[in-house]
Amino acid sequence: MSKATLVQEHTDGLEEIHVLELGVPADQEEVSETLLISSVYIDDEGRLWFGKAAVERSILEGSDGSRQRLDNIKRRLTEEGWSEPVGSRAKPTGPEVTYGDIVLAYLTYLTWTATRCVEQLGFPSNLPRRFAMPCLGGAKGRETIHRLRTALGEAQILADTFGEALRDGIALVDFISVVDQLRAQQYDYPYIAEDITEPLGVAGSIISWTSRIDSLVLVVDIGAGTSDMSLYRLHVDPEKGVSSGVEAGDSSRVLTEAGNHLDRILIELIVRKSGITSEDPVWVNVRGALELQIRDLKETLFNDKYLFITLMNGAEIELDLGEFLELPAVKSFGDSLRAAMVDILENVDRSWVDWVTVGAGRRTLAVALTGGGAELPMVKSLAEQPISINGVPIPVSRAVAFPAWLREVDEGLEDDYPRIAVSLGGARRRLIERGGKAKVTAGDITSTPRIGGYYTKGF
Repeated sequence: MSKATLVQEHTDGLEEIHVLELGVPADQEEVSETLLISSVYIDDEGRLWFGKAAVERSILEGSDGSRQRLDNIKRRLTEEGWSEPVGSRAKPTGPEVTYGDIVLAYLTYLTWTATRCVEQLGFPSNLPRRFAMPCLGGAKGRETIHRLRTALGEAQILADTFGEALRDGIALVDFISVVDQLRAQQYDYPYIAEDITEPLGVAGSIISWTSRIDSLVLVVDIGAGTSDMSLYRLHVDPEKGVSSGVEAGDSSRVLTEAGNHLDRILIELIVRKSGITSEDPVWVNVRGALELQIRDLKETLFNDKYLFITLMNGAEIELDLGEFLELPAVKSFGDSLRAAMVDILENVDRSWVDWVTVGAGRRTLAVALTGGGAELPMVKSLAEQPISINGVPIPVSRAVAFPAWLREVDEGLEDDYPRIAVSLGGARRRLIERGGKAKVTAGDITSTPRIGGYYTKGF
């Protein structure tokens, strides 16, 4: 699920928040108005389908397990494979394309839905925008920032070029042709502003800047492709004129174990209980059919605590949530999350932990759980038990599930908040400073956006 938020700050400091209803132009209001299904499917005739339409087409054509839908869009940014050709199960016909091309195609669709929403609010389509990314460091982080910045810039031109056709599917050969034309020239994309990490966006959504807060917060954002963490010191006291939000230096961590990791574990469990092995002629098809359904199956299992499924070969499988949670691979996922928390707290400057253990009053480390996996049992447990850091127990508590300041702005955002926290906080004018610098930045998006030149309205 993808999300986007527009925040307008008025001269009196009042923030007008618009969580963009991406699901409306995508015709998926019955699924969600604000969360956009992040799927791409290439049909048997070589047409690209997106979102809800991609899911429906893939089930129609691939119910026998012979086809593959591309759901793990973000994976190609955090793992290898950007330049890897898409295989025949995902692309049965048409020109050769890479997974990077598919990411660009999806970002085009996402940009088109966001543009429709922004224009309906009365703003120009090329508003400056920030983009969130996992907590990747070093060369991988720099490479990902460059790729995303370029792809998002291209996506605006492509969205303007294809327009409404994106909702009804476009020919893959046409998409690649336009991309080739676009890349034949060299463009700048001034409407693509700075990158933020996902925990930074979450932290930005917690703090009000006008109400008193004094807390040490560890953000744990569990998405589909990655689990990201960072540590923040938030201190605002309007009466004393204190206003600071600081990220602890070197406190960011990213794990590739996340929602998709649990999907794969569930698929393996179902296949194992069916008795089907790799020697069976329907093994690939059974797995393929499960891949198309796994999101819904996992949701059913966690919501109902029970799952019954009839596989395409007629095998009937039933399992309960307890059986799944007891799997060593699932327990290992929870252990990896807790180990990352410990690693952060043991490696930041000792003064951060001392704020909790030797500070005045009864202090705790607040753990903010966000993302689509925030309510998973092994994730919730991170905020329920003390953490031992160098032999010293650190008391923890779960940060408020819905910030009080945001409730005053729009209480209707409560249900969606865990998933929109990154985009909401990232769109606010004031950002928390990274890397332990004790100051707050107002951001650099201050000028009125102007449209012109090569990106007026597509080709």
